[in-house]
Amino acid sequence: METLLRDLKYGIRMLLRSPGVTAVAVVALALGIGVNTAIFSVVYAVLLRPLPVRDVDGLVTVAMVSRKINVSDAQPEFTAYARLKESGRWFESIAAASPGTAALSIGGTDEAVKLWRVTQSFLPALGVGPAFGRNFLPEEDQPGAARVAMLSHSFWQGRLNGDPRALGSTLTVDGQPYSVVGVLPPGFHVDGRPADIYAPVARSLNSREALPVNIYARLRPGVSVNQAQAEVDAHTKRQIPSPLGWEPRLWSLRDFEVREVRLSLWLLLGAVGLVLLLACANTATLLLARASARRKEIALRTALGAGRPRLVRQVLTESTVLALLGGACGVLVAMVCVEFVPLLAHERLPGLLEQTRVDGVVLAFTLGLSLLTGLVFGAAPALAAPRMDVYDTLKEGGRSGAGDGRRRGWNILIVTETALALVLAIGASLLIRTFFYLRDVAPGFRVDSLLTARITPPPKKFTSREQALAYWEEVIARVREIPGVKAATFAQSLPLTGDHNVMSWPVEGHRITRPEDGPAQWSRVVEREYFRTMQIPLLRGRLFSERDDMSSPKVVIVNEAFARHYWPGQNPIGKHIGGGEVPVFEVIGVVGDVRLEESTKAAPLEVLFHFLQGPTGRIALALRADPSVYRSPLLMEPAVRRAVMSVDSTQPVTQFAEMRQLISDRIAPKRLSAQLIGAFATLALVLAAVGIYGVLSFSVAQRTHEIGVRVALGARRGQVLGMVVGEAALLAAVGIGFGIAVALGLTQVMKNLLFGVSETEPWIFAGSAAALLAIAVVASFVPAHRAARVDPLVALRQE
Repeated sequence: METLLRDLKYGIRMLLRSPGVTAVAVVALALGIGVNTAIFSVVYAVLLRPLPVRDVDGLVTVAMVSRKINVSDAQPEFTAYARLKESGRWFESIAAASPGTAALSIGGTDEAVKLWRVTQSFLPALGVGPAFGRNFLPEEDQPGAARVAMLSHSFWQGRLNGDPRALGSTLTVDGQPYSVVGVLPPGFHVDGRPADIYAPVARSLNSREALPVNIYARLRPGVSVNQAQAEVDAHTKRQIPSPLGWEPRLWSLRDFEVREVRLSLWLLLGAVGLVLLLACANTATLLLARASARRKEIALRTALGAGRPRLVRQVLTESTVLALLGGACGVLVAMVCVEFVPLLAHERLPGLLEQTRVDGVVLAFTLGLSLLTGLVFGAAPALAAPRMDVYDTLKEGGRSGAGDGRRRGWNILIVTETALALVLAIGASLLIRTFFYLRDVAPGFRVDSLLTARITPPPKKFTSREQALAYWEEVIARVREIPGVKAATFAQSLPLTGDHNVMSWPVEGHRITRPEDGPAQWSRVVEREYFRTMQIPLLRGRLFSERDDMSSPKVVIVNEAFARHYWPGQNPIGKHIGGGEVPVFEVIGVVGDVRLEESTKAAPLEVLFHFLQGPTGRIALALRADPSVYRSPLLMEPAVRRAVMSVDSTQPVTQFAEMRQLISDRIAPKRLSAQLIGAFATLALVLAAVGIYGVLSFSVAQRTHEIGVRVALGARRGQVLGMVVGEAALLAAVGIGFGIAVALGLTQVMKNLLFGVSETEPWIFAGSAAALLAIAVVASFVPAHRAARVDPLVALRQE
């Protein structure tokens, strides 16, 4: 310990003796360690931090999979929950929850709240109990039971001021009284979307079977997800097959929550890891240069009896102190970066991202990373220090030229920095190209000046279909009266919002033995002004009109992809869809294709029904604003709320959003990945250029005598310049070769993040390689120019 303390004190003195070198090294390390700490804090919060439920490893959720329509994470319906409950002998408990919104009446005003309707088994399945109060009773999760509710802790604190008298009080939700029986623990959430109020699901539903729900199940001890999946698959095969091939798939809860961002986050962590390696390489260059200046000091210590282990320990102690200083400054960098974590917001992760902070776990990671970093960049100087020839170093007149071993080490640094920078440059270029592809894809309708909103009537809101239709017609009439609204419509769902319906109906001229053998058809129920408001072009036939009502013949409109698939080269007008167990509809028009789910996928086969002839339920509004009246469509929100509430004051309007922003949000994760990795790649290129310049400058300084001899023997300045630049270009080319080999492997991992560009796009690989080669040449020019101007008399005399 005493020896360690002496080494530590000596190392600190030596660092203070070279404040310039120390400052540059600390800044480089602080940037590298800081961005690594910041990204790790996000990775830990999203992928690694324990969820606020008991034994999360035994908790699974269920998604519906259809290979037929290439959907892997659709929300199941209550029917799936009932079947799994009957068949799941591997389940200790199983629960369902239906997230939604409701109107809460407080102080004479109505406001939208997040309401989850859950089964009585919801909290037991998650292994969570109320902070105070009680859970729902089994008899309260039955049709016709008393209306009861539990509150989230944040809602209780924020809306009710943490009043303990809330237990037993009554809240008016969707115009009905609910008695509060419990308050949930602080921070409770399941999938990053905490609710405000929880109520029993069975109490107020007309048709439980068609209700979309989230399913959560706790596996029995010792049962794996694969075992439970095998049991579910066997039970599914014994049932009547789904026309669209829907099958339940079990996911661990954590994996399901982060499925869309897991790969991106690990790639980001890998990218900042490469930046840190470049920072280490540059720091190693600085320390090698400083070690060369201390050659006589190290030789003298060796002559006085210091052994090799003692010298290695001393150099590693200095590098560790330097790394810890960089780590301490890196924590400050990370704390600043974490403030920008909300920019990472993703619709599935708000609750998880809120937990991103620099806490004890993150600080422990930073400490470990700093120590590892000190060993990495200190290894080269530590190993080089004891290898010098003591006699040649101490004697006067010893040449300062770089030996073959040291030159080989510097060459390795140049190759390594070039390879690392190239890998980052290629990855960033692929992601940036993907982002521009997504941004430029035409959705098939006009997105500017378009406002969207959602109206979700509570269960049993309408007693008849006629009452529901009259309500929607009155709502849209009031909305159209708002000054500055050029057009307004509603639909069961809107494009690119992640909400859709899929069917597989018979089509005239195409006979199939089984419905499940036919192609998937995407369906949408729309109001007659839908196409004019969205500005979707009519290609053939006509649009819906006032004469298309409940008493008239049933009609539909199909998109171009549907007509092209079923009736290529034919006139689709007058053809029919349906038959057998479903009604028959006549095709009256063909409209342009609209990308419904993602802008990266081709338009599906789509059938559009008139809302007077199709099902009703929750409705999405779409309003096109007059730009001369509303600078932004979102400015219409207050007027729309007033118009809807003038029809029914208890019905809230939620999820206001500008369509352009909705589309932007759909590609936000990919845009953010491209921006961050692009920024890290730029930093890597700068570090690589600085590193190549530093290594070559030091190398030229060490080879002053050699270059002087060459000039004295007749070498021209152009030859010396070409020699230095040529060596740099050759080393960069070797690094580019290694970088391309590594990138070819890593880009295969990125395949699922790329659209519109191949993971082996030749022009991206070639362009990135050319850029790195140019950077190496430019970085080498200043040292090469300095070498070419060496005066041979001065160079030889200084030796």
